[in-house]
This record gives sequence, C-alpha cells and structure tokens, in this order.
Amino acid sequence: MRLGPVLALALLLCGALATPQDQQAGGAVDQPQVQVDPKHQENLKNDVKLGKSVAKQIEEELKFSENEEYKERVQRIGQEIAAIANTTRVKVTWGDGRLSPYEYHFFVLEGEDVNAFSVPGGFIYIYEGLIEFSESDDELAGVIAHEVAHASFRHIATMQKKQEKLDWISLGAILAVILSPRDAGNILVPAGFAIQGVQSGWSVDAEESADFGGLQYIMKSKYNPLGTLTFMERLAYRDVHKPRIDWGIFQTHPPSQERAKTLVGELRALSVPFNRSSVTKSLRATNKIGDTGIELWFGETKVHVFSGDAAQTRADRASDHLNEFFDRIPALYELQARGQTLYGSNRRLFDIEADDAQAEGRSVEESTSVAVQALKKALFDLAYRVAVSKVG
Repeated sequence: MRLGPVLALALLLCGALATPQDQQAGGAVDQPQVQVDPKHQENLKNDVKLGKSVAKQIEEELKFSENEEYKERVQRIGQEIAAIANTTRVKVTWGDGRLSPYEYHFFVLEGEDVNAFSVPGGFIYIYEGLIEFSESDDELAGVIAHEVAHASFRHIATMQKKQEKLDWISLGAILAVILSPRDAGNILVPAGFAIQGVQSGWSVDAEESADFGGLQYIMKSKYNPLGTLTFMERLAYRDVHKPRIDWGIFQTHPPSQERAKTLVGELRALSVPFNRSSVTKSLRATNKIGDTGIELWFGETKVHVFSGDAAQTRADRASDHLNEFFDRIPALYELQARGQTLYGSNRRLFDIEADDAQAEGRSVEESTSVAVQALKKALFDLAYRVAVSKVG
C-alpha cells in the first residue's frame, strides 16, 4: 500500500523472475497436501512466479524490520491463519472461490504506517506501525487474516482477468491500486477516465471480500473475531479527525467507518459477543500500582484509587465489574451513585471507602464525586469511539 505507482507499473510490464533472499523478517508455511486440478495448479504457480518478482522489488525498495519480537509474533499468527486458509473453503464474495493453497511468507517492514499488504502467491507484509497500533493478538490476527484472504481469493489474478477487456496500460495500475490506494489515481489517468472508475470498483469489492473472508478464517481459529472490529473502529475513529476527502471514483478502499458497520452486522449474524474489553487496551478497565494505592483506570482515564489492606482485591473486583458494564456500551443515566457506592445498571460496581478518601486527601463524598465524573467521562469517550460502527 505504501509502494509507489512506478514500481507497481513495472511489476506487470517486466517478466523477470527473481527469488527473494531468505530474510529473518519472513518465513514460510509448508504447503499441505491438497488436491488441486492441474489447470488451477498452473494458475497458482503463475501467482507464485509473479509474487516472487514483486517480492524481489519490495526487498530492494523497502527496509525490513529488525524487531525480533514483532517478527516472531507475525510469523506465529500468520502460520496459524495460513494453515486454515490452505485447507478450508469459505464463502468468497469476490475473487476465486476455489481452494488455493500457497506456501505463505510473512514479513515485517520498518515504518510507522498503520498498514499491511499482500502480493500474489502468499507474500504478506506488515508494517511495524500496524503491529504497534494493534492492542492484542486478536486484532493483529484480524489484519493478517484479511491479507491472507486477498492472496487466497486470488484478487490480483481476478483483477487481471477482468481488465483484459480494457486498455493494456491499466495492467500496472492493478497492483498500484492494491499497494498504493491513495496514490493510485496518478497512474490510472493514462488508461482513461472510465477505467479509473471500473478499477476502483474492483478494489472496493476486493477489500470487502477480504474483510469477510478474513473474518471467516478467524472464526475457525483460536482468536477472538471481535478484534477485527475493534481494530477497524479505532481506524475509523482516527479517520474522522483527518481532513475529509471525497475520493469519488479514485476511492479504492471502503471507508473504515463503513467497513466497521458491515463487520458489526456480520458479527451479530455469527452471534459473536461484543466484549470489547477482552481484545483491547483502550476500551478496558485495568489496575496500576500508584503512589497512594491501586489505581483503577479505564483506557486513559483514571477512575479511582483503592487504599487499605484489601486494595488489590477491591480493585480487581471493580475492574471486572466495570468491564462487564462498559462492554454493554451503557447510557450515562445507567451510572448512579447511592451514598458511597457506585452502580451500573443497578449492579454494584465498587464502594468508596474511608481509606481511599484519606489517602487522596479528600472526604468520602468528594472521592465519590470524582469517581462518578471520571466514569462519566470514560462512558462518553467510549460511546464516541464506538459510534463510528453503530448501525441504524
């Protein structure tokens, strides 16, 4: 996605085949013994040939990460998802619906980009910035599954086949669309205005197909599929703070907000529990050791400090209650204070005790008021963050 259109154009206009050097950043998943008809097997070999050519140029233009932890994490998760993709038929809304097993290779690239991309034949690239943006293995697995679906559904091959009816110069633009979505328009211009719209439509179809395909792979894995949604929600939340641009026919990816809404519907249809606290850090109540006791936080908001002999036990119980309460995305009126006890939907969340107030130099009433205001702030922020995926 970050590659320039010049490189992308060259990929399909040259026929050179080069095998990428073995790198610590990547690894392969052994191809399982799956029966594939000879004609389809030849298609897969051609995918790998093209993929190796692309991988060679990526190796020359981009820098691979030296972070061993990141590489191990991507490799471990990638192997698990690839094994599912290589042996499991899923519903394909756009692309090649046949089982297409590859020897998958996973690489980590240097850079702060919250980005990833897939090239034909099972070569998957993840930027360091995306790994850092992910708040759990569940979220990272959702992204990797999406990229594996691009390869498994042979989206580049599908685009090539469909574009045969169009101007030949648009060939190079196909990979530019996948690898450089925001720059793709620059290379599509020579092919004609009509071609721009058609290819942009193909790319949107491919992204939606990969979203759904990746979700199906995750459902068959050990990872929580909700991570796919929470990752997309944070992308959408980030996007709403950027300048809004109407890309029109140059739009190659559905907006994150629309993708998040679609995922909500799909997760509901699959009866997936919406327990966001289990797959994120920013939407989870946690405890930290502070100067005056055990601090209770929700995301970046400090809610209360528990002091006294039972501080840790009380804090642990409170964080569990808060996560259960917040996972429901409650309304502000469902939070109430009765005396020195805080309730959520008429269920006790936690008590404010004299030791807590004394350690903070406040009265019990003041500590209760501070905790209520902090929780209201956290609730408001939570509602705003998930509103991007609200359906209806």
